[in-house]
Amino acid sequence: MVTVADKWPSDMHPDTISALETGEAMVHAVADMLERVDRIRARRPSPTTRVIPEVDGMGRLTDLYIAPGTIESFASGRELVADIMAAIQESTTDALRQHVIAVEEMTLPNVPWP
Repeated sequence: MVTVADKWPSDMHPDTISALETGEAMVHAVADMLERVDRIRARRPSPTTRVIPEVDGMGRLTDLYIAPGTIESFASGRELVADIMAAIQESTTDALRQHVIAVEEMTLPNVPWP
């Protein structure tokens, strides 16, 4: 295990060491939160359940599943597009919800103010 004496020079002021350790803890907390956001994948089916998009934690469409026969089953291209867009919108909303939760659950270290 690394001790404070091993990590920081011995002539460093204790307040400086405390500030560096707090900063390091903040960096780790933010990195953990960003890793959690990076793992988010939201998959919400369309109203017909024949289309399932995948949206990541940054709101990007990463995949789109369209069940066999789906395209032919719609009377018009507009109906198909509406079904696809509804699913993408639902998935994006879910991914955003998960993103917000990840940010809200991030625990930052207590910063001592003078």
